[in-house]
Amino acid sequence: MSGGFFSFSMFKNVNFFISGFMVIMCLILSYYLIFTDLKMDTLNGFKRQMCIAILLLYGFYRGFRLYTLIKNSKKEEEE
Repeated sequence: MSGGFFSFSMFKNVNFFISGFMVIMCLILSYYLIFTDLKMDTLNGFKRQMCIAILLLYGFYRGFRLYTLIKNSKKEEEE
């Protein structure tokens, strides 16, 4: 069952794209929360700092998962 429209390779590429997009979006949103007044009317103080920390941690987690996915994909191609 190799090939075809719904091949495993296509889903792997979608996973790469979504993971990369999420990393970029988490880092961009955390940047704007840190250095601008974005959402200052609803997120103040501790809630704002926790939101930034969660966004950064999630971005780094998704980045690490993307890195391991790419590394495993290259290892599979070599075999």
